[in-house]
Amino acid sequence: MGQESRRRLESARIYVLVAAVSLASCCLLFLPDWDVPLPFPSKFWNALAAFAVLGIISDSFSFSVPIAKITTSVVFLPLIASVALFPHPWPMVIAGVTALVVDTFVRHKPGVRVWFNTAQYMLAAGSGSMVYSWLGGFVSLDTFGFTLIPFACLVVTFFAVNKGSVALAVSLSSDVSLREAWGRIGKSAFATDLLSSTLALLLVFLYVKLQLLGLAVVVFPLFLVRQLYHVNLQLQEELEEKLELMVKSMEARDPYTSGHSRRVSEYAVAIARELRLSATELDHIKRAALLHDVGKIYEEFAPLLRKEGKLTAEEVMIMRTHVIRSGELVATAARLRGAVEGMIKHHHENFDGTGYPDGLLGEEIPIGARIIMIADTIDAMTTDRPYRMAMTLSRAIEELEKHAGRQFDPRLVKIVAKSAALRRFFGEDQRPATVTPSGLRKLKVGWAQRVPQQ
Repeated sequence: MGQESRRRLESARIYVLVAAVSLASCCLLFLPDWDVPLPFPSKFWNALAAFAVLGIISDSFSFSVPIAKITTSVVFLPLIASVALFPHPWPMVIAGVTALVVDTFVRHKPGVRVWFNTAQYMLAAGSGSMVYSWLGGFVSLDTFGFTLIPFACLVVTFFAVNKGSVALAVSLSSDVSLREAWGRIGKSAFATDLLSSTLALLLVFLYVKLQLLGLAVVVFPLFLVRQLYHVNLQLQEELEEKLELMVKSMEARDPYTSGHSRRVSEYAVAIARELRLSATELDHIKRAALLHDVGKIYEEFAPLLRKEGKLTAEEVMIMRTHVIRSGELVATAARLRGAVEGMIKHHHENFDGTGYPDGLLGEEIPIGARIIMIADTIDAMTTDRPYRMAMTLSRAIEELEKHAGRQFDPRLVKIVAKSAALRRFFGEDQRPATVTPSGLRKLKVGWAQRVPQQ
């Protein structure tokens, strides 16, 4: 499928999703009987306007999540609180006005995104409001009341609809699976969302007791929650930056490694996505692929990396220890111990058990390590070397197929052979977008044991 056809298909899917969410939202909005308090203005209308303004302010102070240009905020707090203060479907009105105003005038999003976000905000608020009412939740602007089960179900329903619809939109418009999108948008912060939602109860209580002054009092806790989310995101970004720094330090030792680790990481993630792995597994594979050769930063490998001729048998044995040294180095970081460490240590294990360092066989080898071995080999074969020109991707795949079941996992080789996502990295001539010398002379000590040099 060509790029243009693919974009058209993704656009069609998004419009179908937008239409479905809008239809569901309209049903919730217009099918119930409306309770329209009179006269106007009154306490009810003042409260409705106040929560609409609070929603707009809360949603305006958003920040980006590193997936498909998604933004997040603490607007869920006033929206959830509105369900306990206003009868259905008025919380939907607050949610719809909030999304429409913020996305149009603050974020300046395209029309289809404004439409989708307005509909999914309203659907989340409306679904939560209906569940809350069905379970006997207390609704009043004059009296505070709390029952655990209705409130808990309200919160779970709100987030399931809100984050689930966004995850589905991301999945339909990209190569990201629904499982991964949900993991990055919903699952990872679900516990924090549930705990933070207790502030919505405080917001309800303060408004019932203090009216507009209560909203002013709760602004500071809202700001703290927003900062908590932002700090968590910054910590993740800082970790990725530190990993990049480690890789750059290692690649500075050898001019032929420039860009190699980043390409291997990109290829590995593309292959892993074909397996519909979770967001957590994909992150582990991405980090392991990025750091798979980081142990070569140690001085003992420097003369071997710079050597022009063929390595001796003794030097090959020394070079093979880089997987252990790499694993030990990344294990010094608590967040990289375990899965990431294991993938790095075993990324030279052959599928038939003849690899190193432990001679693991078949499924004993971590799936991430099997993926990294193939991604590593693809990059080694498709980039220029001092002694040969780069292969095309098709030629590299032929070599992988030749050694499937022996060096490589045959199931993964079949996936690579059919992967459209992987081919997009290479373009029409089937060579990588950035063709730079790379590889750490792996032909001497790695896949060259099975795959012949060209």
